[in-house]
Amino acid sequence: MADKRTGAKEPAHDPLRKPIHKPIHTGTGRRGRLSDAQTERRMLDAGARFVAENGLSLSLEHLSMEDLIRDAGVSRTSSYRRWPTKDQFAASLLLEIARATELSSDIDALVAALTDDIAAIDVTTPEGRRTALVEALRVLMQTDLVTMLGSPRWRTYMVLRAGHIGLPDAELRTRVAEALTATEQRFTATRARAFETLCGIIGYRLDEPDATTWEQLSLSVGAMATGMLIRGYSDPTPIVALTPRRVLGSQVVSPWSAAALGAVGVFMDAVQPDPGIRWDAGRLSGLHDQLADLPAIARRILTAD
Repeated sequence: MADKRTGAKEPAHDPLRKPIHKPIHTGTGRRGRLSDAQTERRMLDAGARFVAENGLSLSLEHLSMEDLIRDAGVSRTSSYRRWPTKDQFAASLLLEIARATELSSDIDALVAALTDDIAAIDVTTPEGRRTALVEALRVLMQTDLVTMLGSPRWRTYMVLRAGHIGLPDAELRTRVAEALTATEQRFTATRARAFETLCGIIGYRLDEPDATTWEQLSLSVGAMATGMLIRGYSDPTPIVALTPRRVLGSQVVSPWSAAALGAVGVFMDAVQPDPGIRWDAGRLSGLHDQLADLPAIARRILTAD
């Protein structure tokens, strides 16, 4: 929504961003009473900040209503009128967090990792083009896995995804699952676009396009990465330990983690060189240019709405 005076676009609401609560004054100099909607918004913002700073447990036993009321700057009466019990507030907060959690890649880290090394690969042969694809995927998956491992948002998502089935309230369980699924679908779709674009550049296609979509392949790769991530929270070795390897038909030796190798292996098993492409001089020249521009291409895809 735009500001009518300036025409500037207002920023989207982010419950993990600390809001600036200013006192509401009336003409008599006394602070005006907050509406129920304002109380609810401030309390949920305070709860989301608490989770961002302290982590998430589904029971939220480490959360203090009194501390949140004080942080939110609302009255005890209005807060307990909205949520008579802590369990009721916890249910609202879990749903709020599930709806607000956005999954994303570390775009700056990914762009930085897509260095000139890939553009320098000789792609005039089928083996060279496969090497370029494997290397680009290795960078993409390794960067994403490290981002996931260190991200509070990803950790919150994983706790909710793994543990929401234990919520005793069936309606809450369903609503949290729906919110998490929508979040996951957005991330899966973004990564599917990146996979499809990358393969289109290098001349690869789905091995069985009538039976598999890029979204389905993205989901399969994501499932492999998620499994590694769950283990990585207790033992990060499969994600952070790198071993020099020449694998998956690549012609170069590169540092691979077990997690990235598993994810890229799933991907490469589902694609093949596009037999309909004729690699003449013009096509090869265009491929060189696009590989050199790969960081900018990746940024455009990952920041697209």
